Amino acid sequence: MKHKLLYIAAIALLAVGCRQKGDVYFDPNDPQNMAYTTYSEQFDVLWRSMNMYYMFWSEDSTDWDQVYYTMKPKFEELDAAYKADESVADSLTFTTLYQEATHSLIDHHLAMIIRDPHTGKPYTFRPGLDEMRSREYTAGQEYTTDAMKAAIADYETQHLLDAGQWGEMNGEENYFGIRTLDDGRKIAYLWQSGFKMMTALEKKDPDDKERLYINNIEAWRDMCLTETQLAGIILDNRCNTGGEVRDLNIVVAPFINEPLYYADVRYKEGPGRYDYTDWIPAYVDTLPADKRRNIEAEGIPYIVLTNAYTISMGEMTAAVIKHLPTGRMIGERTFGAHGRLYSVNTLFYDGTFGDRNGKHYVYTSSMQTRFVQEGMLEGKGITPTRLVYQAEEGYLGAMNKAIDYIKAY
Repeated sequence: MKHKLLYIAAIALLAVGCRQKGDVYFDPNDPQNMAYTTYSEQFDVLWRSMNMYYMFWSEDSTDWDQVYYTMKPKFEELDAAYKADESVADSLTFTTLYQEATHSLIDHHLAMIIRDPHTGKPYTFRPGLDEMRSREYTAGQEYTTDAMKAAIADYETQHLLDAGQWGEMNGEENYFGIRTLDDGRKIAYLWQSGFKMMTALEKKDPDDKERLYINNIEAWRDMCLTETQLAGIILDNRCNTGGEVRDLNIVVAPFINEPLYYADVRYKEGPGRYDYTDWIPAYVDTLPADKRRNIEAEGIPYIVLTNAYTISMGEMTAAVIKHLPTGRMIGERTFGAHGRLYSVNTLFYDGTFGDRNGKHYVYTSSMQTRFVQEGMLEGKGITPTRLVYQAEEGYLGAMNKAIDYIKAY
């Protein structure tokens, strides 16, 4: 991967060293800014922190200043009520106010854990998850690991897959399976709950379950590269919550013959809303000839399956695979969280701030991603080549479409 992070860090370090921290500067991680005691002080701190650290002000249509003018008096009303008779805000009022303040923000990685300053009770807000659940095609759908496991059991029962193998590592699960077609050709299938492939392959002294998890990655990769009767590849990213960008070295790099320029990225280098770095090209490097396969020349289709709960790296890989010469994306429009979580707060003015065990903790993106073919899709998600809705066809629908496409390719 060529995100050129060391180069960015060096430039940002120079910028930070030269920048005078004027009146606009506000340190979200200063303990003094987490010592508030009232509702309005809490909102003020969170508003100012987001004002500086939020990555998407150049793209977001939210009028953040108007949010302040509208919401600050409402939190002051809570303070007045508490001062009158020590009445803490009920949970419905507390959550409604923060939902109103954040609901339109497009960062779909954004998650806020905010504690009532009087009771210490935590509340979690995920505007992106609320947006996904508001989409008409997601109504009534279960987007969980358990749902995927049940679906894969159905694949075996319906003979869409031969018997496969499950693995588990650090709470992540994966499954490797093979479908043998009537003519003897084979399809390599892999599902995983998150992208931890490189971490798994680097793990020392794995236990038995972890060894199965690692074996599944190796077996899928090796089959994709060496199986002489390979009919197609399926990477199932449904209900995949994301992970490591470097896993592109496993799911994309072996199938390209030259470095692939797939996106531009940028960070925030100053406290102002629009103090961004220049756009920096992001590449996937190819691998040595003995570690890659020319699936374009061999006519081997590569399918990635997605649903509305395909998140972050699950979406990044889908966006790239979709545009490979033999690539195809089948399923639902994805979650819409593409701002990679990479930040050094001493260098960049973006990303996560607060304290998990303190009064607030905000998990937010530290990078904008602009895809080469489709532009910036934060908060929108990647649209498949072939739309297949679970509400209409279940989990089996997209899998059947993938196999039919491979057979007919």
